Amino acid sequence: MVRFPSELSIDELTENWDEFTSPARFAGSDDTMDLIFVAKRKENKVKLVRRARTVREPFSCVFRGEIVKTEQGSEIKGSFTKSCFDYILCAAVLGILFYIRSFIIERGASLGAMNTLLIAAIIGSILLLANFRPTKRRYAEFLYQITGKDAKLFLSRKEIKENEDQ
Repeated sequence: MVRFPSELSIDELTENWDEFTSPARFAGSDDTMDLIFVAKRKENKVKLVRRARTVREPFSCVFRGEIVKTEQGSEIKGSFTKSCFDYILCAAVLGILFYIRSFIIERGASLGAMNTLLIAAIIGSILLLANFRPTKRRYAEFLYQITGKDAKLFLSRKEIKENEDQ
């Protein structure tokens, strides 16, 4: 669970969310902006996805969370995931490979090639479903803009040291 604290009230933070994720803010700036986000909000539940240049970018990072009230104001708390389709796709591919492996076992054939393919598919699935630090940092920078705080989340130790030296 990742938390993005803010000194704003819950209503002000919700208003900031709507303002920063408004399609009008990103309109016409596909080439000039580094990242364009598509967001949804249903009451206090929020979802943030980076908009790709293609219609759908598979295995893209998704931030799912909610806006909650705290003693100091409010915060956005949530986690970085992938879309449900991505999880289902990886599970289906691994399921098919295990199903094929069961037929190979029944025939009594060598499992060397199948096990190698299965291990490669498992490692590939883990890599495809992982959200890496640079991706999470870009989302965090955008979410900190919404909360009105400085982004120090997901920085490497080297970057933190460079920021302190300046």
